[in-house]
Amino acid sequence: MRIADRPFAIAVLLALTVSVLPTRIVGGVLIDVSGVVTALLNPPAHVLQLVREWLRPPEHGRGPDDPVIRELLRERDTYRSQWHAARQEVLELERKLDQAGAIRRADPSGAWRLVDAAVGLSTPAAGQGIVQLMTGTALGVAAGDVAIVRGDLLAGRIGPAPDRLTSTLVPIGHPGLGRIDASIVIDEEGQGRRMPVQLEAIGSGRLACDVALEGGVKPGMLVRLRDGSWPKGAQGMVLGTVVEVGRKDQQPLRGRAIIMPAVDGRTLAEVTIKATGPSADQGIPTR
Repeated sequence: MRIADRPFAIAVLLALTVSVLPTRIVGGVLIDVSGVVTALLNPPAHVLQLVREWLRPPEHGRGPDDPVIRELLRERDTYRSQWHAARQEVLELERKLDQAGAIRRADPSGAWRLVDAAVGLSTPAAGQGIVQLMTGTALGVAAGDVAIVRGDLLAGRIGPAPDRLTSTLVPIGHPGLGRIDASIVIDEEGQGRRMPVQLEAIGSGRLACDVALEGGVKPGMLVRLRDGSWPKGAQGMVLGTVVEVGRKDQQPLRGRAIIMPAVDGRTLAEVTIKATGPSADQGIPTR
């Protein structure tokens, strides 16, 4: 055996001898040896732990009850709600701009002003189906003015004797508007063929008119205003849509078309009035 191999052989022999000796004899010696080995290894381990924490600092979790987290959550929710409110306001302004542009393109005369009117609670005295509006003669609203939704959808006409701050809206499909002359658009794009009709209210907010069975009237066709008793700026606006076409019971050779108004007065929240009267209060913003 070479001299260089003797320490290794002695260590192996010593380890084998210690492994077969009873613990009560070698236990104390082994504890002392392990303490020496631990003392040699601990300093490097401690240094390595410090290096690791320096490279990747430990994350100190904060719960929802932490004051800093609570304040950050409050500020986030506040700014998020303000952002949503601003976004809704921008969308509403864009809608009003589009509506104003569509109205002006349909009637460039400018002999009117646009007034936004919120819908209020209907009073029993107003009559069934009549809508209460929170605007009146102070902004130039006059009896017979038309109310519009989304640019060219007719919601109805202002009722008689509006007050200074309130007025009533008689919606399309209400018997109070009487018969309405209109046109059913047979061909919107091609030759622009239209069928003149006269609409009458038949209850439940619907309208009806007589049509020729072979005239080509089908459900889904638009019905536009064509009545000289209505304001000039309302001509051509949409009254409703044909929903049903059938034969008349009394005249089998004639047809009967049912029209659903384009605007349901029961679900209105706001309308735009094409006001034609003089404004009683100067300086009040209108469009």
